[in-house]
Amino acid sequence: MNKTAKPQGEQVINNSDKKKSFEAQLTQLSLFASLPIFILLIWVMIYAKISIYLILLTALLGSLVLAYCHNKIHQKSSYQFRSLSNLLDAMVQGDYSLRSRHSEGDKALNELVDSINSLAVRLNKQRIESIESQLLLKTVINHIDVAIIALNENSEMVLTNPAANALLQLSDESSDITFNDSFKQLAQVDNIVSGQSQVMPLTFAGQQGKFNVHVEEYRDKGKQQKLLFITDVSTMLRSEERNAWQALVRVISHEINNSLSPIASISQSLKRLLTRQEEVAEHKDYLIEGLTVVAQRTNNLANFVNSYKQIASLPEPKKQITSISSLVNKISGLYQSQHIEIQTSVDVCLLIDAVQIEQVLINLVKNAAEAIKNSGAEGKVTISWQQQGKVFKLAIKDDGTGVSNPDNLFVPFYTTKAQGSGIGLVLCRQIIEAHGGKLTLANRTESRGCIAIIELTI
Repeated sequence: MNKTAKPQGEQVINNSDKKKSFEAQLTQLSLFASLPIFILLIWVMIYAKISIYLILLTALLGSLVLAYCHNKIHQKSSYQFRSLSNLLDAMVQGDYSLRSRHSEGDKALNELVDSINSLAVRLNKQRIESIESQLLLKTVINHIDVAIIALNENSEMVLTNPAANALLQLSDESSDITFNDSFKQLAQVDNIVSGQSQVMPLTFAGQQGKFNVHVEEYRDKGKQQKLLFITDVSTMLRSEERNAWQALVRVISHEINNSLSPIASISQSLKRLLTRQEEVAEHKDYLIEGLTVVAQRTNNLANFVNSYKQIASLPEPKKQITSISSLVNKISGLYQSQHIEIQTSVDVCLLIDAVQIEQVLINLVKNAAEAIKNSGAEGKVTISWQQQGKVFKLAIKDDGTGVSNPDNLFVPFYTTKAQGSGIGLVLCRQIIEAHGGKLTLANRTESRGCIAIIELTI
């Protein structure tokens, strides 16, 4: 016959019920400690044949004293334990305003009371700080223009802020069709890894746009949850696209007009000469010179278009382990006529496209050397690098004229040089950004000249 086993928790409770309370155990122990001595005293008095009345009086008074003392021990211990238990129960219920008082002379008990009171003060302070933090977080979430959506393990929405409600048009009157359409759009973010962002076209409530979706994960009651941050970037992208087109059209228009204006002027002059055939032989040299200018400006336009194609079709970097020291020494050998100083001797090996990075360094060193030459004073180009944690920094400094118009440094085809193409720095920045790095140029604050800094993540 099978017997049903009792749960372990129930067995523990039943066993604890059979045991005496802690204060009863204290009373019992004190009774066991004093009762043998009291019995021994009565036995000695009987053995010494003391008066029976004195023995009875001693037994009566002793019994009363023992009963009174052990009753007080039970009452006092019960009172202290119940007081501390009530204080802890109040803290469990969230009431941290109660405090326990000291008992005079009870050093160990007072230490316990101080610990519990300190715990109540600390918990009360943490609760106030938590409430303040939650109010601040709630205010930020409610007023931020980023849609925040929390999804549980079943991809069900458990939290949305006002921006998300407006984006999804969630309200009491919202239809199930609108909600289902929005939910299908959110299903596209399942492919995004936690901690990453992606710009994608989404449609919410019948309105299509481009949104930047950032995904994070958190745990709630031990279960994995997903947190979505959705930002409408359509307006920002259109604004940046419009600015980029305006800048590009402005530069292209300037370059084309610089070529078409002399071509049109020279063409009209040549046309007038050719209409008067009797003067063709006399102006042969002028005709040849005019056609040469037309051909030259045409070639310049062709080079301009090829330069634009070079910017638009930059190949992906083919990375391999490369020594920075050998790469810099190789480039400094190309400019032996210039005073180039390498200030760092410690070598660093990076996973880069050596050909592309070499082109970047050549352009930057060339610009630095030309800046020193244009300044009309003696100077030098210094190259240094250092590794700071996961970031590698390489700096190229010069004693030249500095940057005259920093706002247009990376504008395609903008140049202040007579023979410049205006694509060198643009290509340099594209190459560095293709390597996941950053290129900055600025005037030096401690002296004249410019400093170019390349930052790469190792």
